[in-house]
Amino acid sequence: MNTAVIKNISLAAVALAAAMATSGAMAANASVQLDTSVLSSYTIKSVGSDTYSSSTGILTAPIDATNTTATLIDFGNSDGFSLGFTFLGAQTLSFTNFSYNLSTKTLSGSLSGAGSLVSDIAYTGSLFVAGTSSTANSVLTASNFSVASSFATYLSGVGLSTANQTTIASSIKSLSIPVTSAPAVPEPSTYALMGLGLVGIALIARQKRQG
Repeated sequence: MNTAVIKNISLAAVALAAAMATSGAMAANASVQLDTSVLSSYTIKSVGSDTYSSSTGILTAPIDATNTTATLIDFGNSDGFSLGFTFLGAQTLSFTNFSYNLSTKTLSGSLSGAGSLVSDIAYTGSLFVAGTSSTANSVLTASNFSVASSFATYLSGVGLSTANQTTIASSIKSLSIPVTSAPAVPEPSTYALMGLGLVGIALIARQKRQG
């Protein structure tokens, strides 16, 4: 077989093996349990790639693996959910760009408003801090959220009372995130692919030495 062909196949095998070994490190989705009783007067819709079930109150959020680190779980930047209500016309509050810091137990993101009453609302930063956080079966669950201090300051500045701020925090029952404490163990097929690639590269190197 042509040396160039062997080289390309070998490199492809190594790359595929590496991708397979990496893909198992983080599951694809996280979920946010919303309290539909608190949000009963709002129309809830998913934004971007997120999906929302009105029957369960669960917002499913894909994890952005490219920006996720050991301490920060990042969701799709244009994803999230919106709260719609009608008061002097249609009004919409959108929560997007979520990320969760495992160390500080802080859910961050962006809040923006659309409509005559809320169009001036625009905030990006810490949103809520979890009072309770635990991990079981490789799933982290955060709950008992309170409004982050910077977010509380912003909401007070736009005239939202402390009672209403508490209501906003209680609208999120819990956040569930799949996590792993160690890299996933490669499957035997992954080792076979990597071995095939390395053998091919070794054969090419040997041919060059003999040539």
